[in-house]
Amino acid sequence: MKEERFEASMEHFGDAIEKTVEGAAKVIDKSVNLAWKFRPVRFAGNTLTFLTGAGLIASSVPLDEKGYHKTAKACLIGGSLVIIIRIVELAVFRRK
Repeated sequence: MKEERFEASMEHFGDAIEKTVEGAAKVIDKSVNLAWKFRPVRFAGNTLTFLTGAGLIASSVPLDEKGYHKTAKACLIGGSLVIIIRIVELAVFRRK
């Protein structure tokens, strides 16, 4: 009986946490979508994306010098992909 009660309480606890997390995710999603409508927020997001790509590319140089060739190549490819994809996204999905 104690195991059944314990399992039932754990199930109830898990459901409560799941509902709380889903509610918080909905609020965050709604807030981000609302904020993204403002130009300064979009500008900051785009700038952060490009800086992330540039940082990955820049970090590949010291990694290559230290002998981490595969990691350096991954950073170089990843940073290049971030920048290329963002440029394509900006070109295709223009905001009017």
